[in-house]
Amino acid sequence: LWMRLPDAVDVRKLVKPAAEAGIAFNPGPEWACDPDRAASHLRLCFALPSHEQIRAGVAALARVCWEQTGIPAQSGNVRHGGTGKGGDA
Repeated sequence: LWMRLPDAVDVRKLVKPAAEAGIAFNPGPEWACDPDRAASHLRLCFALPSHEQIRAGVAALARVCWEQTGIPAQSGNVRHGGTGKGGDA
């Protein structure tokens, strides 16, 4: 899964704090012809984790990003209850 974060975020600065939190991701600049142009991109690779494990990992990565950069100030794509199935937000 390729992700683009806001341009103000340089994912290379998130690698170490994310690893310390048990999160591994591929920084986009390592995969790009122009690393600076891909500074806000990252790649998440997963195959075996459950949906809940993926959700928890992405939430943990968002927390690291916020702690390091103040971004995202707010998340508009977070479930508050529900079963996690279908459209029950």
